[in-house]
Amino acid sequence: MTSHRLVLALSLVRQGFSVTHEFGVHSIEALLWVAETVKDSVYDPRSLVRSPEGLSFGLSNPPLRMGAFSSLKVWVDRVEVPPASCKVRVGTEPTWRTTAEISRASPLELRPGTSLEVALSVPTVPTDRPVTVRMELHNIAISPLVWFEFVDTPRAAGGV
Repeated sequence: MTSHRLVLALSLVRQGFSVTHEFGVHSIEALLWVAETVKDSVYDPRSLVRSPEGLSFGLSNPPLRMGAFSSLKVWVDRVEVPPASCKVRVGTEPTWRTTAEISRASPLELRPGTSLEVALSVPTVPTDRPVTVRMELHNIAISPLVWFEFVDTPRAAGGV
């Protein structure tokens, strides 16, 4: 773990203790429930699919529900997927864009209720265990990083 990630983790633990001390254990349980609810309403359950090219998945209602993003990064099991190997398609648009093409001048625009498809060209995809997928988006209007993470076992393309 890098020193930056360690500082972030310790800060999160400190904040957790502070919230628990000030508002009680039930407040932490409520925050976790909210996080799970948001995850379950955004990630299209069981959409993680393994193919010869890599992985693909869908988001039912993208993060922040609406926004314009100047960058999108994806990690699979803590390994960053190169921007040229990550493609996205919004809603029913026929064309895909690599995340390398997303910029402040050409943002990824997510609209309320519009799905987002993501396709990753990754060299090795586990066939028998869950993988962790993390997305980080930089909103043009809001400075904090928006991130989303889920864990799922990839299904074979065309499989049930």
